[in-house]
Amino acid sequence: MTKAPCVSKRLVRSFLRYLKDREGDQAYEAVAQRLPPDGARLVRDGSWPDDWVPLAVWLPALEAFEQRHGDPKTWQLLREMTRSCMAVAVQKGWSAFMADITPELLLQRSGTFWQMSYNTGELVVLARGPRRCRMGIEGWPNPPAPVVASVAEACVVFLVRLGERTGRAADQVVNGRAEIEVTW
Repeated sequence: MTKAPCVSKRLVRSFLRYLKDREGDQAYEAVAQRLPPDGARLVRDGSWPDDWVPLAVWLPALEAFEQRHGDPKTWQLLREMTRSCMAVAVQKGWSAFMADITPELLLQRSGTFWQMSYNTGELVVLARGPRRCRMGIEGWPNPPAPVVASVAEACVVFLVRLGERTGRAADQVVNGRAEIEVTW
């Protein structure tokens, strides 16, 4: 049996806290009211019976927030939210781990970071060059656009934490595989 693609509840809850702080209670609740029951429950109290939230529940909520407060074509709100939440996680939760990390070590551990957020596929390094790399999401054909956009933004946050102020990431799907070109 194939397991449904899921996102970690910890990541979802971080994103929901950000959205509630950014949009305020009234606007946040207005989005929750438009969601199916599982999505509304997740948005209202952040609860889920497992550590993994099915993307079938999370993505409609994310899309509703993006539609109301962002730009669905570019995933502007999701990208902003990812940068903010990942910056906090890197600074607080992972500060000891990040103390002596280099871009090379970060690339070697990309799979570990992926597994903390998603239960499907894996993040792999496809190509490397001076101050650039191309990463891909393997084992998950045509992953949802918001997953790819969020991972691209997370890559930039890690680079900024390493002191690389010119970090950029461009994401696309090539022949069904998500690819993220990262430069710094």
